[in-house]
Amino acid sequence: MSYQPPPQDPNNPGQYGGYGGAAPQQNPPPTDPYSGQQPGYQQPGYQQPGYQQPPYGQQQGAYQQSSAASASGASSTGLQPNVAAGLSYLFVWVGGLVFFLIEKQNRFVRFHAMQSLIFFGGLSILAYVIGYIPFLGGILSGLLWLVWVVGWIFLMIQGFQGKYFKLPVVGDYAERYANPGTM
Repeated sequence: MSYQPPPQDPNNPGQYGGYGGAAPQQNPPPTDPYSGQQPGYQQPGYQQPGYQQPPYGQQQGAYQQSSAASASGASSTGLQPNVAAGLSYLFVWVGGLVFFLIEKQNRFVRFHAMQSLIFFGGLSILAYVIGYIPFLGGILSGLLWLVWVVGWIFLMIQGFQGKYFKLPVVGDYAERYANPGTM
């Protein structure tokens, strides 16, 4: 005699762990480190007695991040300070000049605009002068172009991330002229 399973009733889907009738089958907790949950792991305080969810838009203390853009106040351009700082590098020294003239109160935006103006304006003048050197001018122009592109990408990322990155020599001058009313 062999084992024969009981006949399945198509009108009772819960008969074998479907939606009705029997208790749902529970899967074991995932053990994959990339799934977000591991057996026995629980976020600190989460679902603990007395735990309160922080207000919307705020993070818990240890995970809270601050940036120079948020700490420096509002921008008179109507943009977020980090966006205005990143855009001041987008059109190299022209963008720096525009944002330096438009921005009146935010020192963070004025610093990045002035740093863009001095750095890329200086590179533009240097590229013009190097263009007149006969043989060596071509080699130096290639190196200058590489500095231009790397500096442009790096400084734009720093500005959009809200970081107060100061170039070695240029940053000192930019910092000096970033205060409103100093120039």
